[in-house]
Amino acid sequence: MKWISGVRGTQIYTVTQRPLDPRWSKRDLQMALGWSVVGQHLGWNENRAFQAAEAIVMETKHEGIVWPQSALTDDMETLKSATVECLN
Repeated sequence: MKWISGVRGTQIYTVTQRPLDPRWSKRDLQMALGWSVVGQHLGWNENRAFQAAEAIVMETKHEGIVWPQSALTDDMETLKSATVECLN
């Protein structure tokens, strides 16, 4: 089964449903799907986009959580930057 992440232009982006932390709210899932759309729109595959999106949500939920400098942290920063650019 798939979740619909969102729509950009005429493109519908989806993510395969996966198990999430049971403490996640619907808002957390919506946030992750929204970030995932940005990554997919940048041309990333679904897994890369959702992994970075999931990390951003975790970062907002759990104060002080950090990841060692890696491709994941680079992807998180790219998503955040791309989203700011889309809003301006």
